[in-house]
Amino acid sequence: MPTFGLELNRHVCPCRAGSEGRGLISEPERPRDRQWVGVARLLVGAVVVGGLFEYLGIPAGMLLGSAIGAALVNQPGMPRMRPVAFPRALRQTGLVAIGVVSGVMLTVDSLASTAAVALPVAGAYLALGVVNLVFITLLMSRYSVDPATAVLTVTPGGLSEVSSLAIDKGARLGVVLTVHAVRLFALVFLVLPVLLAVLT
Repeated sequence: MPTFGLELNRHVCPCRAGSEGRGLISEPERPRDRQWVGVARLLVGAVVVGGLFEYLGIPAGMLLGSAIGAALVNQPGMPRMRPVAFPRALRQTGLVAIGVVSGVMLTVDSLASTAAVALPVAGAYLALGVVNLVFITLLMSRYSVDPATAVLTVTPGGLSEVSSLAIDKGARLGVVLTVHAVRLFALVFLVLPVLLAVLT
């Protein structure tokens, strides 16, 4: 009879022997909780690096720093620091915020000043369009890149706008964002300082 009781206890609570001296086994983390922890990690990384770049006076420091900070903390370093996808609702909220900021700066005076240089700007866009068409054809024919990815890869634009279009059109977001991030970093850290030094 004592043996039967021992076997019964063993079957009822198999974790008892393993929990002695080591604490009870914690409940597994739910996927939703893990996602929000990852989102918080992205926001902290973006704010820290973006604030640092802004403090150092780097052009577009908050934008560039936010992108770099979020990318750094979203790398698969440790098992509990897995890459996380930004929720669609928060992504749309961010795009709305960018649109509001751009809309506030779009005034009648800015449109009038742009109209004064419309001809050379149109010529520059036309020449850029021809160059882009050559590279799009090259990417599609030689490197088998799909049309949406090829067009968005070489089309100039901001990271937020290009990423939104890439998501909507089903392009390869990693390729598009990598190319535009390198272009933006080169513009800020290499081209812009040289041009400012020469023109000022």
